[in-house]
Amino acid sequence: MTRSVFAASALLLLGACSSGGTSPVVNVIKEVILPPKPDEAPAPTGSSTLTREKIDQYGLALIRARIEGEDITNLLTGTALNGHYVTYISSYRQNITMLGTLVTGTRGLGGDLLAVRNDANDPVAVLTPASDWPTALTRDYRFPGVGPAGKTISVVCNLTPSPATQITIVEVTYDVTPFTEVCKGDGVEFTNTYHTETDTGQIWRTLQWIGEKRGYINIDVLEPLTIE
Repeated sequence: MTRSVFAASALLLLGACSSGGTSPVVNVIKEVILPPKPDEAPAPTGSSTLTREKIDQYGLALIRARIEGEDITNLLTGTALNGHYVTYISSYRQNITMLGTLVTGTRGLGGDLLAVRNDANDPVAVLTPASDWPTALTRDYRFPGVGPAGKTISVVCNLTPSPATQITIVEVTYDVTPFTEVCKGDGVEFTNTYHTETDTGQIWRTLQWIGEKRGYINIDVLEPLTIE
């Protein structure tokens, strides 16, 4: 399933929107994720349903994200690449930046996460087979605060695997090893979860903490990015 999907067409998203036009990518996003208005019945054609065929047709790096506790799920496309950091954007111009599957920044979500420092062997940031995941790691989460440096929360995280299982995301079933990650430090405690493809280390589904104001974000990886 993995392919180089950071296509030139994705880069047209920002240019098309800024010039007053509407990008085909924006139309695609609106077609598959925007919920109907309360007084509107769902289209009988099922055009709002995301299918694997549509994902394959788009030819773009795609994730699906939802803030824990909210009803709206957004589809985001990979639109910017800085080294190995990929920024995904929704039709609402909300941004999520990820290193591998580690969320390292958010914009437009409120109480945004500015940056994350991770260990070199962080398996969420670097593809690592489930059998090679460490039992502990450290991270620094940086948020807006007084002064240019903002506020940094440093945590130690302990990782625990669960028995292998299967999950299905948009018609594709994956053999995964679930991991629970309990992080503590600087007066905070939170728990992240990862559903990791056992052999490759690709994380297909994750629940991650993005700060005290927004709590957690659920992410499904629909089409991962291969950086060549």
